[in-house]
Amino acid sequence: MKTTTLNPVQRALACAGVTVVMLTSAAVHAQQHLDGPGQVSPLIVGGNPANTADWPFFTQLLSRYGSSPFCGASYIGDGYVLTAAHCVDGSSASSLNVKVAGFSSGGSDGDRIGVSQVYVHPNFASVSTGYDVALLKLARLPNQGQAVTMAQGSIGQYANNGDLLTVAGLGRLSEGGSSPSTLYEVDVPLVSDSVCRQSGGSYNNVGATQFCAGYSQGQKDACQGDSGGPIVINSGGQRVQLGIVSWGIGCARPNNYGVYADVADLRSWIDGITGGSGTPTVSLSYTENESLGNFTLGETQQHTFTITNTGSSAVTFNTVSLSSAGVASTVVKAQDSCSAATLPANQSCSVGVEFGASAAGSLGVTLDFSVEQSPRQYSAAISANAVDGSSVCKGNWDANTIYYRRDQVTYNGYRYQARWWTQGDVPSESGPWGVWRRIGSDPACQ
Repeated sequence: MKTTTLNPVQRALACAGVTVVMLTSAAVHAQQHLDGPGQVSPLIVGGNPANTADWPFFTQLLSRYGSSPFCGASYIGDGYVLTAAHCVDGSSASSLNVKVAGFSSGGSDGDRIGVSQVYVHPNFASVSTGYDVALLKLARLPNQGQAVTMAQGSIGQYANNGDLLTVAGLGRLSEGGSSPSTLYEVDVPLVSDSVCRQSGGSYNNVGATQFCAGYSQGQKDACQGDSGGPIVINSGGQRVQLGIVSWGIGCARPNNYGVYADVADLRSWIDGITGGSGTPTVSLSYTENESLGNFTLGETQQHTFTITNTGSSAVTFNTVSLSSAGVASTVVKAQDSCSAATLPANQSCSVGVEFGASAAGSLGVTLDFSVEQSPRQYSAAISANAVDGSSVCKGNWDANTIYYRRDQVTYNGYRYQARWWTQGDVPSESGPWGVWRRIGSDPACQ
């Protein structure tokens, strides 16, 4: 038999009990989104066997004909299961099963149910950029387990930095190690966004739809195979789900925290699908943080912020304003279809900006906005780096060359991969839904 070296994502799937050479469609898509900067891929390290009575909502995700879970999830009631978007993105409902209150890998416990519909957050692009949340509508109501209480408002209403949260899963017990046969849990402290971002790399993107938990010295963490599972806090004797296991660099490594989708922040979208709020909910889709890379000092940069109403009711904008930071200069609103506008469901508006730089260095431009139907203040930010023309690392991208799917280029200090055929599309202007996907830094520019 030929010996194959498994990449980190394949190891993540293997540790979850998925046979690497016979990937299910859902596992394949989980692999695609875990295969990113730093090979992000979250299991329970440094924990203990869980008291299953504390986890009646814990749910396994399986392929239709599989027996071992490839991701975790939680039952939230009314026939809906909550999980990570990267676990099911691109998968058909017919290819998936869940096992509510299933606490053993490959066991006969729990209630196995088919899936009738898959909902992935419309703003999900990759695990490191947030919105890593999905809902599964079950083919029937489960006859085992109980629904978990989900956080609402903000995570700060339930926990302060340093408070212990508990995460559970059936993933690996160590990086590259074996998986348990029964559910494990571990306690990890909540970490501030600012501390988490100090880890650099993909952690720089941690924003409002994510939070971090773990120890600076490592040793305890979620790991491969735990993706999609719940992280909870004991609030007044009741377990409340604060987050969804999303990603991390390795498992329990020092200064590499676990990153979780923020349930409270994503609650409006969740309720918009399930109808859980009882009233029309506000759900807006936009790119929260985006890096535009380098540009030459003296050039004028352009960017368009796009906001889509993904809720079921119209929203009316109260305020739309711009602010800048760093060396940004002459920031102007070149186009605006959002201010004072009423945006129907499933429609979009946009704000175009132009800016330059007063000197070489880093800069940022932020679009702040609010709507009448929500007390929340929304922010979308872009960052860039102005460099002296003599020091720009141009890369090998050429506007006249035809590039095909999976072709890679370098441009202004970064590596990009084409999602489909392209010619003339500037990589740094592609955005999360564009033809170019940023996959790392250009080693020639280090």
